[in-house]
Amino acid sequence: MAAINQRIPNFLGGVSQQPDKIKFPGQLRVCDNAVPDVTFGLKKRPPAEFVGTLTNATASGHWYDIIRDGDEKYIVQITPSNSGGMPIRVWDLADGTEKSLTNSSGDSLFTYLAGATSAYSVTTIQDYTIIANPNKTVGKTTATTSAPLLNGDYSYARLDTVAYNTEYILYSGTAPSPNTFYRVTSVKVDRMSGGSAQGPTFNDTNENQSKAGTLTWSFTGGSAVTTTGAQVGGTNITENIEGSLQVNGNSYIANNTPNYDGSGTASSNFLGYTQDYDVRYTATVALKDGGLIKTTNQSTAEGLFIDISLEGETYRVSVEAVEPVTTYQDVSGIAYFKTPKNPTNGAISMATILTGLKTAVNSSLANVTAEVIGSGLFLNGTAADGVNFLGGAVNENMSVIGQKAQDISRLPAMCKQGYVAQISNTADLDTDDYYVKFEADNGTSGAGSWEETVRPHNFDGSGSDPMLKGLDPATMPHALINNRNGTFTFIKLDETTANSQNNVNYWKERFVGDDVSNPFPTFTGGTVQQMFFHRNRLGFISGENVVMSQPGNYFDFFIVSAISASDDNPIDITVSDIKPAFINHVLPIQKGMMMFSDNGQFLLFTESDIFSPKTARLKKVASYECDSTIQPVDLGTSVLFTSNVAAYARAFEATIIDDDTPPQIIEQTRVVPEFLPKDITKSANSTAVGLVTYGKKGDSTVYHYKYYNTGQKREQSAWYSWTLTGTIQHMLYTGGSFFGVTLHDNSYKLCKYEYVADANSNRTYVLGGTASDVGSPLKTARWFEAHLDNMTIATNVAGTAQTTTAPEKTVLTIPYTPANTTNLFMVGLSGNDSDGNPIAGTVRAADAVGSNTVTFNNINLHSAAKVAVGYKYTSIIELPAYYLNVGQNVYDTDGDLRISGINFELGVGGPIEFHLTSPYSYVDASGNVTKDIDDYVQFESGILSNSSVFDEPPADLAKSVRVPVQRKNEKYTLQIQIPDPFSTAIISGSWDGIYHNRRHVRR
Repeated sequence: MAAINQRIPNFLGGVSQQPDKIKFPGQLRVCDNAVPDVTFGLKKRPPAEFVGTLTNATASGHWYDIIRDGDEKYIVQITPSNSGGMPIRVWDLADGTEKSLTNSSGDSLFTYLAGATSAYSVTTIQDYTIIANPNKTVGKTTATTSAPLLNGDYSYARLDTVAYNTEYILYSGTAPSPNTFYRVTSVKVDRMSGGSAQGPTFNDTNENQSKAGTLTWSFTGGSAVTTTGAQVGGTNITENIEGSLQVNGNSYIANNTPNYDGSGTASSNFLGYTQDYDVRYTATVALKDGGLIKTTNQSTAEGLFIDISLEGETYRVSVEAVEPVTTYQDVSGIAYFKTPKNPTNGAISMATILTGLKTAVNSSLANVTAEVIGSGLFLNGTAADGVNFLGGAVNENMSVIGQKAQDISRLPAMCKQGYVAQISNTADLDTDDYYVKFEADNGTSGAGSWEETVRPHNFDGSGSDPMLKGLDPATMPHALINNRNGTFTFIKLDETTANSQNNVNYWKERFVGDDVSNPFPTFTGGTVQQMFFHRNRLGFISGENVVMSQPGNYFDFFIVSAISASDDNPIDITVSDIKPAFINHVLPIQKGMMMFSDNGQFLLFTESDIFSPKTARLKKVASYECDSTIQPVDLGTSVLFTSNVAAYARAFEATIIDDDTPPQIIEQTRVVPEFLPKDITKSANSTAVGLVTYGKKGDSTVYHYKYYNTGQKREQSAWYSWTLTGTIQHMLYTGGSFFGVTLHDNSYKLCKYEYVADANSNRTYVLGGTASDVGSPLKTARWFEAHLDNMTIATNVAGTAQTTTAPEKTVLTIPYTPANTTNLFMVGLSGNDSDGNPIAGTVRAADAVGSNTVTFNNINLHSAAKVAVGYKYTSIIELPAYYLNVGQNVYDTDGDLRISGINFELGVGGPIEFHLTSPYSYVDASGNVTKDIDDYVQFESGILSNSSVFDEPPADLAKSVRVPVQRKNEKYTLQIQIPDPFSTAIISGSWDGIYHNRRHVRR
């Protein structure tokens, strides 16, 4: 056997429900009312500093908090069943005083809060706390958009082309039938010889090409004759048929004449040839203007010709082909205007055309009145929306715009104020339609601009197409506004409040588009279960739908423009999964927005710098079951969520590495599978402190998970519990402290738990120096508060001397009224009693209570004494059975180990108790239960053995304690209790004992 000693480096591992044989060093069986702090060690939990009593709080209310900034923090309770009263209560987190709500009791606005069967969704943005009733169905307003101008009986005829020889026709109803004449499309030319056509080519012996040339010709007046030579029609049967005649000559050698000298014709006398040239002429004709042939007989039109002379030759230009031409001249029931054929016949201008058409409209078209505005006519009247245009080559000289236009570029630069047109774009596609409205500079007509607008109500005139303005504010979330003067106002978000620093138009109406291009958000007709704020957008969760507002415009869920997709448009996405994916929780993280359904986890993110409908991505990242009632929490670089499908709740930590990489998910309750109750209802966390807290409303126990990371490594992962005085109602972390609302003595008390005491000499005691040494970089002095729940400093100390009939006593005035004296104590912090004796460190139990008073007998305190009053609580730490560590946390569980004693190093050595008990017992013949070894309790006062200072708190900054055990390692239980109201911290420990391996070696 060997005497051995092994060190326990710390006790920061928290609770582990694993067998002791596989626990890591520092893990515990029980850790209640303590804090495993990586800096100061395993210490007694902070006191619950009494902040205030929350007056008018109710048992059925839902609790929330508003953390605006470092100075303005509030607790809010909403009670849906508070019929006819004030269902919203607000208290200041700094002192617990109730803030005034400017609404009157029974305000009709409170009806929005009625009927909620589960917690409201609450989100705070600046001074607005937006509240959504999860049972309120979001509806549409009954108000419709404005009716169109003149009830839609209008149109605009824009003059697009000013041209000569052009007809401009406006008509209403059935299109008129035109007259049909003919236009020349092709002509031919023949040379006339002997009164007959010889074709366009002829030869001539004239070698100088004198018959070549060019001539312009035209059919004019009565020069046209038939093929028989007879005159056709009157003097104006043809108009403006023009062309040109081109005659070209090409010389060629007609024959060669040989030449000889005078001696004969022998070849030896040949002198060469003399060429004889002729000219071949070719006539071509070009048609410059087909003009008009005023006849309804095509055969007559095609039989026309004209004879023209050029350089002594006669050429006949014949009409070879014609095409029909329609004209509306002399057609009745239309507004008709024709421009002169050419400048010779008269000047033209836009003004003359529009004036002529205006006169024609007002005199010829029934139920239509014309007004010249800009480059067109504004038409109104019951038949105005049916006016159309005919004329010009392809009926495009004017554009008649009624309530629709194919292209915004076709709209006039000047128009009537309030004129609305639908821009249809793709004819068969409604989704790209949008609406524009003309805003005249003078407010009446003339120059101005076209601005995108919403479809007017009953725009098509059928009465079956109502256009609702927007969402019904009575069914949308309401807001609790911080007026920044100590008061709050609950409002419906459809009006501007004078108390708002930024006057806001709240829930926006639709300003552009229609039900197709600008539909209502998908939460319409559903309920808003969750709200969140991400990337400068307000988001709503409704079932499987995720809807986010315009960026910066938190009350606008409609698109910016129906003309083009904008990055400022709202985001409306539906979660898709093989199982129902109704989102219960949302949690903003660095990578995006985590969303949790009952059976899956989703990530809303963007791969771009801009978060918009075009760049938003929603993907499933995991398929873990998630508690629908417990809000997941952000650990800084990961998230923690719970599942309650088993007998106990389980907590999973998910780390999102990248949107393309599956998350790393670890079950953090693996070492405490039966620690976290299934029915927890609340969660809170602080990334600064590294804590996550769970609890159940109405229960006295809260459960903490403490973590500490260094780089990529988790140095601490510890579970432990706190048993509170009273039952928890609400909890939150802010400013590095834990705040809890507890129901105790029939009142709701707000308390603050500081992990690092932020106090002063009036409410603390100092160890390691004086009060002036605290905070000095050259001193190690620290101050501590009395460890009491609902701890408060007496505001009045009234001591009474002993009399013949009564002992001396002290009555302390405190800000709440205790129900009884159970566990109620006082702790002297500074000052003296009436005899001048210091009271620091004095602890007394209460003897009587009254209205805001506590009486302590047998002590007479000076009125200047500083005394803390509150309820005592006990920290309980149970150590596991220790085994010999043979390396790498591998234990010898077969060897024989007798623990001689356990040594503890205390950081703050306050009063502490070591309870040594035996886990084994037997029943004798009489039925008495007897333990095999007697229990043993070792008390440590917290004062060093060589200290002679007995008038100060019983604690010091450092101390060593040894607890004798003298038992086998598996046959005792060591429980450390810290019941006294002074701070104590256990830094490390070690155990020593006698060890034998009990092994037989076979050779």
